[in-house]
Formats: sequence, C-alpha cells, structure tokens
Amino acid sequence: MKLFFSAVIVFCFANLQAQEFGGNPSKTKWTQIDTVNFSIVFPKGMDMPAQKIAGLIQSMQASDKSTVGAARRNISIVLQNEQIFSNAYVGLAPWRSEFYTTAPQDPFSLGAFDWNKNLAIHEYRHVQQYSNFNKGFSRFASIILGQEGQAIANAAAVPDWFFEGDAVYQETKYSTQGRGRLPLFMGAFESLYLSEKKYNYQQMRNGSLRFYMPNHYNLGYLLVSYGRQKYGDDLWEKVTADAASFKPFFYPFQHATKKYTGIEFKQFVQDAFDAYQKKWKEDKSNPVQWLTPIEKNNVADYRYPYPSESGNTIVLKKSYRKPPAFYTIHKEGKEQKIANKFISIDDQFSYNNGKIIYASYEPHARWGNKAFNQLAVLDIVTGETEIVAKHSRYFSPDIAHNGKQIVVVENAITTESTLKLINEKSETVKGFKMPGCFFSNPKFSKDDKSLFVIARNEKGEMAVLKIQIDSEKFEFLLPFENRLLGYLQVQEDELVFTMTHAERDELWTLNTSNTLAKPSRLASYPTGLYQGYLDKEGKLVVSVFTADGYRLGRMQVMANSSSNSSDNKRNFKPINYSDNLKEETGFSTKKYKKGHQLLNIHSWRPMYTQPEYSFTLYGQNVLNTFQTSLAYTYNENEGSHKASFSGAFGGSYLQPVGGIGQTWSRSAYLNKDTLVNWNEFNANIGLQLPLNLSGQNAYRFLNFYSGYHIDQVKWTGIGQKLLKDQDNYSWQSRISYQMQVQKAIQQIYPHWGQYLLAQYKTSVTSATATQLLLSGSFYIPGLMNNHSIVLTAAIQARDTMNRYIFSNNFPFSRGYQTVDFPRMWKFGFNYHLPLLYPEWGVGNIVYFLRIRANAYYDHTVGKSLRTGTQYQFNTVGGELFFDTKWWNQQPVSFGIRYARLLNQEFRVATQPNIWEFVLPVNLF
Repeated sequence: MKLFFSAVIVFCFANLQAQEFGGNPSKTKWTQIDTVNFSIVFPKGMDMPAQKIAGLIQSMQASDKSTVGAARRNISIVLQNEQIFSNAYVGLAPWRSEFYTTAPQDPFSLGAFDWNKNLAIHEYRHVQQYSNFNKGFSRFASIILGQEGQAIANAAAVPDWFFEGDAVYQETKYSTQGRGRLPLFMGAFESLYLSEKKYNYQQMRNGSLRFYMPNHYNLGYLLVSYGRQKYGDDLWEKVTADAASFKPFFYPFQHATKKYTGIEFKQFVQDAFDAYQKKWKEDKSNPVQWLTPIEKNNVADYRYPYPSESGNTIVLKKSYRKPPAFYTIHKEGKEQKIANKFISIDDQFSYNNGKIIYASYEPHARWGNKAFNQLAVLDIVTGETEIVAKHSRYFSPDIAHNGKQIVVVENAITTESTLKLINEKSETVKGFKMPGCFFSNPKFSKDDKSLFVIARNEKGEMAVLKIQIDSEKFEFLLPFENRLLGYLQVQEDELVFTMTHAERDELWTLNTSNTLAKPSRLASYPTGLYQGYLDKEGKLVVSVFTADGYRLGRMQVMANSSSNSSDNKRNFKPINYSDNLKEETGFSTKKYKKGHQLLNIHSWRPMYTQPEYSFTLYGQNVLNTFQTSLAYTYNENEGSHKASFSGAFGGSYLQPVGGIGQTWSRSAYLNKDTLVNWNEFNANIGLQLPLNLSGQNAYRFLNFYSGYHIDQVKWTGIGQKLLKDQDNYSWQSRISYQMQVQKAIQQIYPHWGQYLLAQYKTSVTSATATQLLLSGSFYIPGLMNNHSIVLTAAIQARDTMNRYIFSNNFPFSRGYQTVDFPRMWKFGFNYHLPLLYPEWGVGNIVYFLRIRANAYYDHTVGKSLRTGTQYQFNTVGGELFFDTKWWNQQPVSFGIRYARLLNQEFRVATQPNIWEFVLPVNLF
C-alpha cells in the first residue's frame, strides 16, 4: 500500500513541476472564450491568438474521432504570454492546460508553422487521449483517488512515448511542418543506425547518462506512425482502450499490441525499426574530416561555428560532463576555453570582430510566469562579459562589425515580431515590421549598412530578406516557400545558411551582391548540417549532427551544386497523410473571474500509515493561485479524530498561507495507572515570499516566511483535575537561500553552490520558549569532474524553561536517535562519486541509470546548560544510491546507508553498526 501511494506522489510531483504556483502578476486581467468542450483563458491583448487556437480545437473536435476514441472532456487552457521559453502541457491533478505562447527562434527542432496553432494541434491531442483513457481500472483509480488516480493509472499502463508520439503524429497530419516531416527530428534514430549503435528497447525508453539517445518523442512517433501505416488507423484506439482498462492487469499495453497486431511487442518494435532502416542509407559522396574527437562515455556538442580573425573557430561546447562554455578550436585541434555561457533559453549566439553576443535568461524575481532576456556581450580576449539591455524580450542578437550597434528580434507579449536596431546604450535606433511575419536570426552585412533576416509567415513558409538600414528598403533574397531556413552566416558578399531540401538540412550559399544570383548547395550529410562557414582554403567548417553529438567537421564544397531550391515536393518528406483543418473565428469573449472555482477539488487520497487512517481532499484553481487541502485523520492507538484545513494564496505579491486543525480524544498515560485525555487545537496564519534571483551563471532562490502559530491543549475527564490547560502562541520565521552554478548531466552536484537556512521560533505568551536554527550545505568540486564534496554545518539553541518545546529540525548525526539538547553544533563531510552506469532494467518496471556512492563523516556536539557537559555524536559511514526510472519514465533516487556510531552515550542501538533505507530523495 505504501509503495502504491509513493507511486502516486512520484507521478503527481512530476506533473506539479510543470506548474508555477502564483506565477502571474496580480494586475493581470483575464478574458475567456467559453465553448461546450473547452475554455481558453488569456490575458488582455491575446484575443487574436486565442481565437485561432479556439478555431483549430473546434475543428479538431469534429474530426479524427476514430483514432483514440470519441470522448471529449471539458478543459480550461490558459495562455501564458510573458514567459520567454516555448512549451506547453496538459496535466491531471488538476485537469488543465497551459500554452507558453512565445515562438522559438530555431525552426529545425519544432518547425516554422504558426506556433500557437502548432500548440493547439499537439496539446489538444493530449486532451483527447486523457478524455478516452479514463476507463476500466483507470476509471476505478480516478474514483478512489480523483484525477491523481487516473494520472498514475494512465502513466503505468500507457507509455509516455505513445502520448507524445501520437501527438507528434497529429502535428504531422494536420500541418505542413509537423515534426514527422523535419529532417532533424527524423535523423535522431537514423544517426544511431549509420553509426552502428544498437540499443535495446529499455535503453531507448529510459535514456543514458553516457550515450546519446533519442527521446520519447522520437521513439513514439516512429512506433505510432509505423503501427498506423501497417495495421490501420484504429490500431492505437484499440490498444490504448485495453491498456487504460488494464486488460490484462500486468503489461496491458504489450499484451494489447500483441492482441491487435498478432505479434509480440518486442517483434513489433523491431519490425518498426527495420521498416525505417530500409530508408536510411549512408551517402558516401560527402566525406568529413572530423575536427573534434568522439569522447568515450560522453556526448559533446560543438555548435554554431564562426571563423575568428586568426583562422581558428569559435564555438559553443556543451557536453554531458561539463556545463556550456565558449571555446576556441585551433587549426591543429587544440581546444581553449574562453568563458562559461550564462543561463540561456536559446543556445544560439553571434560573433563579430572579437565579440560574442547572445540572449541570457533573466526571470522576474517574484512572478514565475514572467521572464526576460538580457544581452550578454563577451570579449574573447579578456573573457569578460558585459550585460546590456536588461528586462527585454530580445532574441537572436547580432553585433555590428564596428561594435557600435546591435540588431535583435523583439517578440512582444502579443506575439508581434519586430526587428530592432539598438545602440550601445540599449536605445532603439530603428524598428522594422512586416505584417503577419515572425523574424529570426538577423545578421549585419559586411559593411554594417544592411541587415539580413529570416522571416516566416503563418503558413510556416520562410524567406530571407535584405533590409537597407538608411532607406528601410526591403528586398527578398529568397521568397516565401515551405522550407526551413536558419543559421545565417555573413562572409563578405556570401550568405551561408542551413536550408531544408531533398529531405535533409543542408548547407547552402547565396551571393548577396548579385540580385539575379540563385542559391547554391555547398554540402549535404545524411543527418544534417547546422551552421557552417567557408575557411580561407575554400573548405567548409560545419557542425554535423551525429550519434555522438554535434561534431565539427571539414568538408569539400559539392561539385555540380543544384540551384533549384524551390521544388516544394523535395523540401519535406512526402508523407501521405495531410489533412487541412478549417479555422473558425468570431468566438464571443467575456471576463474571466479570478475567483472562478477557487477550491476546485481535483483529487483525494485515502491513506493508512500505522497507526493513522487519513482521507485528504486536494484543490487547486485553474489560474493556480489557490491551493488547498482538507483532511480527516483517525489514530487507532489513541482513538483520536482530527479535522484539518490548509491553504495558500499565490495571487498577491506576498503569499498568505494558513491552516487550522482540531483533534478530539487524544490520550496518553500520565503514569502506568493513569490515562489522561485531551483535545488539541492548532492554527497558523502567515505570509511567504518566494523570490527567483537567478541570472548570469547561477540559479538563486530566496524565500521568506513569517507566521503566527496557535497550539492549545484542553484536558478532558480526569486530566482536567490533574493538569492545567496549555495555550501557546508563537511567531515562527524562516529565511532560506539556495544558489548553484550550472551543472552538466553527469555531475552529481554543482561545482559550486550552497543552501542556507535561518529559522527562529519564539513564544509570545508567558510560557517562555525560543528556538534558533542556523544550517547550511556547501557544494564544491571533488578530485574528478563528476565527483562532489558536500560540507554541512548547523547550530541550534533553545531555552531551558521546558514550558513549551518546539519541534526539532536539527540535522543530527546519521544513525543516532535525535536528542534535543539546548545547544547543538553539527559538521558533516560528504564525498559523492559515481560508481557504475548499469543502464539495464527489470521487467519494464525499474531501470537503473547510475549507481553512486557517498563516504561521509558527521560530528555533532550536544551541550547541557545545567551541567555544562558536552556530549559527542560522531558517525562515519557510507551510502549507496541508485538513480533509477520507474515504469520507464519517472526518475527516483533511493539508497542504502551504513553508519558506524563512534560514541556510546545516548546510543539506542545495542551495537554500533546501523543500516538504513534512504527514502527517494526527490519525492518530497
């Protein structure tokens, strides 16, 4: 039973991480479009995107009812327009969706199709899925647990690759640029095939900390599309209906696949890969001289190469071992680090004349759904970075050759796109717009008198424009067509860029001084070329997508380069399924009340943890500004009953939080012959302030809390005659600060970071009671890159009146039972290191990614103020942690601890060797 509810918490915790409690400014005015099956809730100024989204969803409701089922469940979709990242989700507990409406600059990963329409197609497919997967045992789970029940049942029965692969299939079916048509997306598994890397199903499902693995989107689309083409459009409706119903209870998805295809699931997966591999043939006509090596047990990306004035190459390097940083790659192959890259949503950067410029992430301190970019300018000689243009919505900056001006794309919260020219003081010099168009990847011409920029229209067609700065004249160098364009690179009069053509992302060039010139293909590679330049010897230096990461390579320019880039049929793979959705508009709008369904009870948990039975109701409103829990608890040892309520409101700058609880008929033995009973009342009300101070190279979070707490004990029965009622009123305040620099995937902890806590509790009644706790953890590098040293320290002081004792949160030495001395000090040393990367699973239930160890020493001193005696509690020991994934998707870390107790006083155990199970550290 405990395992089942732990699983509930795992899945629901994963969902909650996508939601930002109290993330929108309190002044935001909300509007809604309300239909029979969905509501679009959006801020002022987002009427047009909301109308388009509503029209597409309305059209999708009327079509495709036979592929996952015809059920449609009413949902609220919230448009978040003040973030700078591009994403969306549909979630249970509570049942809602959020669209982050800022379109991505890079089209090669997600396409260039209108971003909000793309979100509508993809995310509403998840609505259809969840609407039809609430049946059988999944329905039973939702009855006993609410939406959390369906969430865990669906996640256990239907793999995440199906959810996302099926949604990608919808993108590809209903748009001209769904990911199933994009070479980079489809090249994920092709790169493994061409590199002769063979991984089993569980490895592909769970990923790796050492090797490149395509994600569940790639795997899902490949399997979903093959299944439909081979066995019919209704295959997955039948499979998921049985799986969600748990027919049979164990491995229902695999059994259902066998039932409706006639072959074992393992064979189905193999057949799907065999079918695609017939299309993947390595082209030997474009040999590559690799400039960067393959690193053992590591994936390293070398992105966005630029030529330096000395003939070397400037790149961004990211790997599984080290955080992103800029490097100079010398002609002889030597790598020289320039500086770390600040936290960024987009990895792209530009380089001119010794200066690197890119957009760095800047969150709003209080409102989590509001963020900005600031421009970072890095001098490659000094390694110093200067921040300009703070609090902006600027993207894809380029710096002029003379260093005096910057061109940026400004994406307004209304989704309008503007090309802006700004000076060194971040003042706007000029702005350029094209109605209905979205700009990306601008570049200065060689004389800084013109701008080159990529434009995309609502259909996803892309073009290359030249804009003369003084005259503001627009000129089409490449017209709008259904293809992807990006990574512009200016080399004298040549414009080098990546373009989708002939089912690949290839490197092309265009002479910008000749208005009659046609584009010429420079190079092609099976898995794609993403940014490159011509070196002084006339050869190409390119970033090549491979199964070992993006590698730098040197290639010859192709002979007999084709200049026919306008053959639309060759720009994307000729996938046969393509339907057009009619877009309805003219939906009526009305004001959305912030207090709508404020409680919104979505889930409930019956729980038994000896000796207590409990039943808790959980609520959260659509805007995620009010979270509540209402609970009843029965203690079988005492025979007591408790009712409690807690809530938090995130719609104001300071967040009010509070709770109230009443317990009846508590009991305990006053001595071996006397049983006393009492009722207990607890309440608290306070304010909290969570602040996000992240920026540059570190994540920083500062949290404040201060609240008034009431604890009352009222004796009943014989206890009224023997004991005096107790009332304690106290103030409790807490400040915590967390900081960590960016870390790589393989690093257990960041190379520098700290967590600091100061907590003070004091009684405000005549029953004097105080408690002060100061604690901290400090993270520094170990002897090797992936090793970590964690130093901990704490001090606690409390009064000795013993009229009221606050709960003890002191981090005592491991292995000992905590003793609450009036004065306590603690120091701890931890050395964490990875041991093994097993990358194997058991029965599709648990998958082991990594096994790591921690050797530790704890030193705690407790002091009695009455006698002045100091007692030591020293422990030496080790911990073995397992980083796993459960049900092939949910990350869970758990461990085993050995503690050798070095002191005997206050030791509860009869012997000094203690073994403990360490609960999943990322559950709570």
